[in-house]
Amino acid sequence: MKVNFRKVEVKDVAGKNSVLDISKELGNGIFNETADLGELETAREIYKNGEVEIENPQQAAMLSKYVRTGFKAFIQEALCPVLDNLFNNNKKDK
Repeated sequence: MKVNFRKVEVKDVAGKNSVLDISKELGNGIFNETADLGELETAREIYKNGEVEIENPQQAAMLSKYVRTGFKAFIQEALCPVLDNLFNNNKKDK
């Protein structure tokens, strides 16, 4: 499943929906923190393309980790359930 980090739908304090582009921030965050070559390539793909194909539960868990540690709660609220769902669904399939 592809996740587009240029079109993250979030809710503001009043509950109104808006769309944010976090691709550059997320790509840079992973790039600056990782010691893993696979994560480095994922960071570059997110930065350049804005989206990434989630291919396995490990990748979903890794992205969730960076979102949880690098972004405010309202962005976590929008993205973490999607990534966690991918992680849990892929885990059940294996």
